[in-house]
Amino acid sequence: MKRINLVISTLIISDLFLFFGLGLLSPIFGVFVLDHIQGSSLEVVGIATSVYWLARVVSVVPVSWLLDRLKGEKDEYYAVLVGTFTMALLPLLYIWADQPAHIYLIELGKGVANSLAVPAWRILFTKFVDRNLIGFEWSFEDVCVGLATALSAYIGAVIADSFGFKILFVMVSFISILGAFCLTKLYAEKRIRKSEYGLWDLLTRNKSTEMAPLKIDGIK
Repeated sequence: MKRINLVISTLIISDLFLFFGLGLLSPIFGVFVLDHIQGSSLEVVGIATSVYWLARVVSVVPVSWLLDRLKGEKDEYYAVLVGTFTMALLPLLYIWADQPAHIYLIELGKGVANSLAVPAWRILFTKFVDRNLIGFEWSFEDVCVGLATALSAYIGAVIADSFGFKILFVMVSFISILGAFCLTKLYAEKRIRKSEYGLWDLLTRNKSTEMAPLKIDGIK
C-alpha cells in the first residue's frame, strides 16, 4: 500500500495536536465563564458562541476569495500557519479575562483566526491528497481528530478540576502550538509553490482575468 505523502501526514499530525489542545477546554468552556467571569450567565456563554461564529462566517468569504485568486500554495501555507498559531495563543488570554467583553473579544479573534486556517488547510489537503488513497486519507484525518477530541474532553476536565483553569489554559496553548510548529515542516516542501503574484498585483489585475471558484468554509 502506498505511503501517505509528506504534506498530508504533516497536516494530519498538526490537526491531531491542535484538536487535542483545543479540545481540553471546549467541553467545559461554559463552566469557566460561569465561575470566573464577573456578572456572567448562560446568556454570556451563548453570546460568546455567537460572536465566534459570526466572526468566522463574515471573514471566511474574503479570505477564501483571496486564497483562490492567488495562484500557488504559499499563500495557503502562510494562512494556515498564521491562523493556527493565533488559535493556539489566544487561549492564554483567558487567564486575564474577568469581564464578558473580554470573552467576546477573544472569541472574535478565534473566529477570524479559524477563517484563516481552515479554508487554507482544506485547500492544501485537497490539492495534495494521494489520488489512490482519497477516502483513506480523509477518513484517517477524521479518526485522528475524533480520537484527539474524545481523549482531550476527559483529560481537560480532570486537569481543570485538579489544578484549575489557569494551568489548563497554558496546556491548551502549549499543545496547540506544537500543532502549529508541525506546519513549519512544509516551508521547504518543493511541491508547495510560491504564489505567482502578490496582493497588490491581485488588486490591480484586469477583472477579466480568469478566476478560480470561490470556496466557502463550513465546519471542519
